[in-house]
Amino acid sequence: MTIYEQLIEVLKEEKGNTLTSIEIREKLRTTFNTNPSSIILSDYCYNRYNKGIPFNKHLFIYINRSTYRYVGENYPYTGLIFHKPKGEEYESVVGEWDKGQLFLYEKDQTSEHVLIGISQIKKLYEEYLEMFRFEMNVLGCKATELRHLLGRLGEFYCVLYTNGELAKVTNQHGYDVIKDGRRISVKTTAQDNSFITINKNTFDKFDDFFVVQYKDDDFKLLFYGPKEEIPTPRTYGNKYEVDIRSLKRLSRTM
Repeated sequence: MTIYEQLIEVLKEEKGNTLTSIEIREKLRTTFNTNPSSIILSDYCYNRYNKGIPFNKHLFIYINRSTYRYVGENYPYTGLIFHKPKGEEYESVVGEWDKGQLFLYEKDQTSEHVLIGISQIKKLYEEYLEMFRFEMNVLGCKATELRHLLGRLGEFYCVLYTNGELAKVTNQHGYDVIKDGRRISVKTTAQDNSFITINKNTFDKFDDFFVVQYKDDDFKLLFYGPKEEIPTPRTYGNKYEVDIRSLKRLSRTM
């Protein structure tokens, strides 16, 4: 039996369960006397791509280097496929699954924006929102204390609203989303009466401004338009400040 066939055999009662790589290798060793060092579980993942290995055998969802969820063959997976090229510090997105349908990109993404399908953004939006609510409702954090999660949710919201494309997460250049060649800077706030700040040094790096407010367990668009139409920004040091109340007044007339 091949290692792939051995995995299917020893894990037939484990579908849906999360196991460690040690547990899985031990099952193969005790059942088939398979050398643990020859078992490379990442070769059989829906969401991991290993160069030089045919991407046609899928049994696991990769959690981390030592943890895998066994879902078996022909699983209707929706999610991104990651690859870490040798010598690179960061992973690349090389494809995606949409309800079991595979889409491999022509090459690793090296452009200034990440061509992630809308179905993936919806999935990420839902997962981040669940995490956001957990932090607030279970761990007692305030929305204003979860700025990273809140900011990312705003970016996903913008992609879904505009049907745009997510800008690269690393090495940002003052914008977050691309739509029809226009660069959109996204700001997300949980404040009612404060200011949205814009760095003067990156003001020339974006074309449109998109402001989302989180309130009462919902997101509301306060402003979306060319940066020239931002209402009455004031200068404070090396930043521009936009009064949230002016955005709310403007949104009521939109």
